[in-house]
Amino acid sequence: MKVEENAMNTPTLDTMATEQLDLHFTELEDRVSHDYADVTRSVLHDLVERERSRFAGARIHAFVPILVERAVRTSLASPPGKHRRR
Repeated sequence: MKVEENAMNTPTLDTMATEQLDLHFTELEDRVSHDYADVTRSVLHDLVERERSRFAGARIHAFVPILVERAVRTSLASPPGKHRRR
């Protein structure tokens, strides 16, 4: 992740927003891993990152964590398959 700083090495709003999103996604992984204990953390992280990447070009990111969580939960709720391997 590229950290943007101004001339005084102070984080910019973009950097702060990215850090806040990263925190939301970490919390999302914690919640989902609690509900799907049989899914490894690395598989879960890969699912979250795959879904997150779909919104990389979005101009507004306020709802991205919610949309990502729904997509990940839908994927995990489907019949056992490649996402549930250990």
